[in-house]
Amino acid sequence: MKSIFKGILFSLLLITNVYGQDKPKTIKDSIAFFYNDLLNNLESKYLNRKEIDWDNIKAYTLKNAFEAKDFETSLKTTTKLFDTIGCNHCELFAEKDSYKSTLNTPLSQDDFSIEFLRALENETGFNFDVKLINKNIGYINMPGMLLINLSQDSLNLKTQKMYDKIVELKKKETIKGWVIDLRFNIGGNAYVMLAALYNLLGDNIVYNSVDINGAKINTNRLENGGFYSGKTLKTKVNISTPPDLQIPVALIIGKMTGSAGEDIAVAFKNRKNVIFIGEKSYGFLTGNDVFELPFNTKIALTMSYIVDVNNKYREYIIPDIEVIKKDNFKDLAKDEKIIRAIAFFETVKE
Repeated sequence: MKSIFKGILFSLLLITNVYGQDKPKTIKDSIAFFYNDLLNNLESKYLNRKEIDWDNIKAYTLKNAFEAKDFETSLKTTTKLFDTIGCNHCELFAEKDSYKSTLNTPLSQDDFSIEFLRALENETGFNFDVKLINKNIGYINMPGMLLINLSQDSLNLKTQKMYDKIVELKKKETIKGWVIDLRFNIGGNAYVMLAALYNLLGDNIVYNSVDINGAKINTNRLENGGFYSGKTLKTKVNISTPPDLQIPVALIIGKMTGSAGEDIAVAFKNRKNVIFIGEKSYGFLTGNDVFELPFNTKIALTMSYIVDVNNKYREYIIPDIEVIKKDNFKDLAKDEKIIRAIAFFETVKE
């Protein structure tokens, strides 16, 4: 079976730096040109950049890269580079492959239920979905999302479709509580996911980005259906109904919930009538931005820690109610985590 952790680092919070470039003449020139750009980006932007001896890192990295027979093979050196500087959330995306750190906690089939593995193999869990459970429970499956087209129009369209699907069920049915399933959310564009959930979050700070010393870099918030990173509008929905900040919400988290999936959890941490159910999340509560590099490559580069509105940092998201495995994706009403969510809804006073 393919590694169930393939692609776990697709935590692509999305800033693009575009520039022109001259074409190097030899393979060695190409390697040097690429790695100089990569290393300059890391030296100027990486979260822990001040703790790194960059002169030694540059010499070590170029020495390893120059031993490769061609440019594509040289990209394997980025894995060693990320390991050496401790950037376990960084990832390089090339035309033929992606390259990431090996420092992360490995997950095996034994960590998951048979039902989860089947859904993973069939990729059914990676589809956004909104449905009704038990006649009055709203269910939202919010998976990880790798979005290639980052234009404003494209992001707005994607966000609006998800928002509309949630609101459509809200208007059609009498919803007693919402379940947001993050078990398959391995990362992606948090802006789109959070703006799509505007009806449950309203106008609020969803999370802050801070540097290694805890100094605030950016405030990320929802306002009038738009997701703002600082003063920059990233994506926006046209609001068709007022948000409901009182209705109870249960977030289901698991061992693969990472990066943007954890950002969603952080956004709900200080909302009323919220509970977290499942298993400890993976632990990617650092913020990545995406930058273009030479030769059609991109890097997801770790630049910040993600903290809640009270500037509290968590290495992992810990559930309020722990439920190990016991998944049931064929009949969600029999899923133990959803059963616990429904029980929580019964305790919330209207």
